Amino acid sequence: MATSPKLSIITPIYYDSYLAERFVESINKVEFNSIEIQEIIFVIDGGSKKDEEVLKDLASKNTRVKLIFLSRNFGQHIAVSAGYKESIGDYVCMINVDQQDPPQEIPKLLQLFTNGEEVDIVYGLRNERKDSFFKTLSSRIFNLILNKLTGDNTPLNVATLRIMSRRFIDSYNALSEKARYIPGLESWIGFEKSYVQIESQNRIDGKSSYNFRKRLNMAVESIVSFSDLPLRWSAYAGILTAIIGFLTLIVLSLMKIYFIDFQSGYISTVALILFIGGIQIFVVGLASIYIGRILKEVQNRPLYIVKEKINI
Repeated sequence: MATSPKLSIITPIYYDSYLAERFVESINKVEFNSIEIQEIIFVIDGGSKKDEEVLKDLASKNTRVKLIFLSRNFGQHIAVSAGYKESIGDYVCMINVDQQDPPQEIPKLLQLFTNGEEVDIVYGLRNERKDSFFKTLSSRIFNLILNKLTGDNTPLNVATLRIMSRRFIDSYNALSEKARYIPGLESWIGFEKSYVQIESQNRIDGKSSYNFRKRLNMAVESIVSFSDLPLRWSAYAGILTAIIGFLTLIVLSLMKIYFIDFQSGYISTVALILFIGGIQIFVVGLASIYIGRILKEVQNRPLYIVKEKINI
């Protein structure tokens, strides 16, 4: 007798354990038809003792709830990677605990797998993003810039919710780099992908800890990890500045040869020095970021440290 395909659900937790029980209740209400829920893996990416107590109590009541406690905050994308590593389902779903992408939308994505389509990853596309205007705008700008720098074509309204085949997850787990930006790595892996429109909603409670500073750091990390275009732009800027400086030198020399009287301005001189100096500092700073990325890879430290596992 053939067994039903199994689904693993991966959810990172960072100071929002108070949402976990309602999240599990929402999952239990969903009709998955021929798919069986294998496990709900919460990856606790740092937090308080209260978070630990709440989640351990939840896991003690439900053996399908599995916990991975990381030794400190490593970042959302690394936490999700830890969940992928421990997952055993035929399909793996990534979804946030705040339910902005509602669990009841999961079957829409699973349907593409159960219908027999040749697909390895299915993304949710939000009809309307339930976020503040600034967060929505910054997210779209970031995705647009990343697409331009990496040559990718990820839709600007892509959701966090996605489902992947076991083949895809195994390929992801085989990656060794320390810089983890999941959408970029998913694009690099390849395989067939598809998109499904989903209905998003407001966060069910509380406020996201993913503030502007963290989003900015993630933007820099992802761009540096997946594109050398900023370095090439820096080189082009240096060449352009050198050409401008050379042409300026020729013009000034000709003016001197032909005894053209001109008054050299203090402001223009200072402005030119600041312009060239600014470009030099920018290029050196940009190169330093890439060197720092090389240092992390060469150190070859573990991607994360697990403090404790429950029900695994």
